[in-house]
Amino acid sequence: MKEQRHRILCAVCALALVLTAVLAPAAWAADGAGVVQDTAKPTLTTGDAAEMQQADAAVTALTGSDEYEQMSREERLTAALAELDELTRKGLVRRDSIRTDEENGMVSFTYRCGVLGGILLTLPDELDEMTFDAGDNGLRAPRDIAQRTPRTEMPLTDDVRQAAEARQYRENALPETIGRAAIYYAFDNTVNSSRFPYYSYMQGFWEGMGLRTTMNTRVTLSDLRRMNKYDLCILSAHGAYYTYSYGTFWKHTRTEPIILLTEASTLYKDIIYGFDLLAHRIIKLNGLYCVTADFFRNAYRSGQLSNTIIYSETCEFLGVTNSVDESMAEALLAGGARTVLGYVNNVYTVYSRSMLWDTVNHLAMGQTIGRALAHAKDTYGENDIIWYTEQGGRRPHAAAAYLVLYGDENARLNVPENFSLEERAEAAEDMLADVLESAA
Repeated sequence: MKEQRHRILCAVCALALVLTAVLAPAAWAADGAGVVQDTAKPTLTTGDAAEMQQADAAVTALTGSDEYEQMSREERLTAALAELDELTRKGLVRRDSIRTDEENGMVSFTYRCGVLGGILLTLPDELDEMTFDAGDNGLRAPRDIAQRTPRTEMPLTDDVRQAAEARQYRENALPETIGRAAIYYAFDNTVNSSRFPYYSYMQGFWEGMGLRTTMNTRVTLSDLRRMNKYDLCILSAHGAYYTYSYGTFWKHTRTEPIILLTEASTLYKDIIYGFDLLAHRIIKLNGLYCVTADFFRNAYRSGQLSNTIIYSETCEFLGVTNSVDESMAEALLAGGARTVLGYVNNVYTVYSRSMLWDTVNHLAMGQTIGRALAHAKDTYGENDIIWYTEQGGRRPHAAAAYLVLYGDENARLNVPENFSLEERAEAAEDMLADVLESAA
């Protein structure tokens, strides 16, 4: 009896070994009708990149068409699923990886090689509207905001006005440069942009305050690996929550915040970024690159972001209400950043840039980032619904967006301690006019 039981156990073990030997490679080499593999491939081949480009061409042909622009969201979803079904039939996309996330407005999928991709059901221009005052959410423009200009929308508070005057009046008493900043502008390509003039205005004014500000309007993945060159980095881009499925035998779902860039995918770049793509540190939406928290964690794994302040304007940088995700902030802090600021939920455009304007203005005056943020919240409201209703808005979006600070609230720029309001002499109005004219 013992011998028979031993033989049965041996047979079971042998069968397990056979199944492991057969199924593991099969799961790895699954074609378009297969599932997402658990383990990323070690390298991305030229053939893999070529297949992804073939799929990207089909996706961008759909999402960039006039017909797609005119479709309702439901029609776009139907068209996206039909396109992915065709790509699956061709073996370019894994069938079991396709996942519809209507709440976040996208369909995610996995290319045959294991790289993550997606199709946005809301176009970038519509993201602008939905985070401002129009679009399918039915909001109405508060008062005259839609007709405002940078100078009228973002007036100077009295203390900042005095600081600008004092800098002109006492130029020799202040350091020529109080720090270096970079605006990573990736909302759009700046052509006929309703957003960009505001950022150009801010850049010019901050330059006048001694904050040497670089404007990057063609943000690439490589640029995001060099943020350690600056004291203040401003991430001005769209953000989203990306949900995808993974697992060979047991399916799991994961959702994480991502930052959307305007850098288009190419075969050459896919190969260069291959390791990050396979490790899911980079994702492709509508043929454009996006980054996850792991991208920053890997890029700055040696702590190169020492003493840098990171200010993110992206929607859902910290997730959403009841599902706050601190992975972006944690990754940047682990990379050496001294302070990280970002939003929970989708944020109104005007509120976001007003908060940025006031916060950085007071940083440039010598305040700590904590005090500067507190001043901005006192001026514009603790969250964007407070701001919206105060502007006369009547139909706010469902969840209020609010800015959270992680890290050292005492971080500051290189402004002398004695550069105080009490010591600033009043200057002529034309001196202030010169500063504002140069910023316009």
